Amino acid sequence: MARRTSLAVAAAGFAVFVALLVAVSAGAFGHGSVDARADVRAHATVVDHHGLLTSARWLTNLGAPYVVDAVAAVAAVALWLAGRRRAALYVVGVRVIALVVESSVKLLVARSRPALAHPVAHATGYSFPSGHATGAASLYLPLALVACTVLPGRVARAIVISVAVLICLVVATTRVLLGVHYPSDVIAGLAIGVCATAALLAVADIRLRQAPMANRLP
Repeated sequence: MARRTSLAVAAAGFAVFVALLVAVSAGAFGHGSVDARADVRAHATVVDHHGLLTSARWLTNLGAPYVVDAVAAVAAVALWLAGRRRAALYVVGVRVIALVVESSVKLLVARSRPALAHPVAHATGYSFPSGHATGAASLYLPLALVACTVLPGRVARAIVISVAVLICLVVATTRVLLGVHYPSDVIAGLAIGVCATAALLAVADIRLRQAPMANRLP
């Protein structure tokens, strides 16, 4: 991924996040809004489909903070020991930046979580942005990009990136289905992860084009 492209993606993610931050802070997504109605409909759907509820409860763990942090730490250590120190620092850096931004904004906005008549899941803390969505995007996307530096061929790289994106979307969807986040929460979380991933990619100068084995990411 060229540096200019990385910066463009980072700017787009930042723009989405800021737009949602302003909207939520201004109360544009209050009771009766599209955001709130979508959450109620998603909740009603999962209540009527036990299999979907069970799947959501399992799949949401892919973005759980303890899972994301553990995988990021293990991946960083493995990359470091393999001599790929820039990649290791990149993975850790993206996760730390995203976590700091997400945690700070939660306290700043202090948005309450959805209040549903028959909740199927419970979560502590504030709602905006989603920590699970942020965590997923700040882990699986940078790991996929690092993997792409050594994968042979565009098809393999496209598959890895597609799987990473799919995992992020699935985690974000489960948070809405479980009724612990609004759609705007998870979109903002994904935007934070995308922004951190792309911005630090440009700074780290990790190139995704295929290179000879000797010249690949140290």
